[in-house]
Amino acid sequence: MLLVANKVEGPAQEGELGELYELGFGEPWPVSSEHGRGVAELLGAARARLGAAAGPFVEPSRAPATSIAIVGRPNVGKSSLVNALVGAERVLVHADPGTTRDAVDTPFTYGGRRYVLIDTAGIRRKGKVTEPLEKLAVVMALRSLERCQVAVLLIDATEGLTAQDAHIAGYADEAGRATVVAVNKWDLVPPGMVRRGEVVEQLRDRLPFLDYAPVAFTSALTGAGLPELFELVDRVAAEARRRVAPADLRAALLGAVARRPITVGGAPLTIQSAAQVGVEPPVFVVRVNRPSEIHFSYARYLVNSLRRAFGFTGSPIRLIFRRAAGRRPRRSQR
Repeated sequence: MLLVANKVEGPAQEGELGELYELGFGEPWPVSSEHGRGVAELLGAARARLGAAAGPFVEPSRAPATSIAIVGRPNVGKSSLVNALVGAERVLVHADPGTTRDAVDTPFTYGGRRYVLIDTAGIRRKGKVTEPLEKLAVVMALRSLERCQVAVLLIDATEGLTAQDAHIAGYADEAGRATVVAVNKWDLVPPGMVRRGEVVEQLRDRLPFLDYAPVAFTSALTGAGLPELFELVDRVAAEARRRVAPADLRAALLGAVARRPITVGGAPLTIQSAAQVGVEPPVFVVRVNRPSEIHFSYARYLVNSLRRAFGFTGSPIRLIFRRAAGRRPRRSQR
């Protein structure tokens, strides 16, 4: 045990160190984190006390951990799912909705791969968010979507898909996160009452903007479906990082236009070039003759064509249209 007194900037603060002896940990080590005063001496003392007991330094794994944000309405089992995944009660679980107030990052390893679980507070409809702490919880939940790689949208199987589930799904799509839909509490659904295919069909019908997200059926209580959930998380994380060569990208888009040609502004749509400019989510810049006149439905058709050609399972695709580069006007010679 080393007792460290921080914010000791000079002799004026050293006079206050006497009170720290009353803690019973021996001589305090005065340091200043801001100015670096006494830090080297502190590290030297730590090394000396380790001595031969210190084992060889082990280089940590260089493989980056996949960060997962578990989002959903209050009381759908988010904290229970985190505890089931890491095998310990790392997050408070309570029957009352809104128990989790903040995001709790939980690093762990599963199947030899590293993950960081971000458990978030339940997101309620804006009209029902009244307490200041709960408003902050919603903000933190939305922030967790911004800093995660994969969003797991948790839905209560006993209640079915609600309007608020759709709102939260929209948050994940807007944030550009790779997404897996997890239908939790599947063990509480009576056998034969509803089939998994029917649930998936309902999700596709109610969440058409999230039709790219795969669906897993889980039980945080029994652990059923968790291996399949991890497989989907790994898959969508890899798909969100996929890159496409410019030649292959342009060929796929030209093929899509050839299958369904359109006219924009009185002229056929022509694609000059296309390039991928980002990942997580995949972002593509396409240079065309009339970028501002392309209807959103045709843009969605092109996105679906790219998905059929290259996959991108579980990941939204951003398509940005730019005006094709034309010939520069010649300068007049005087």
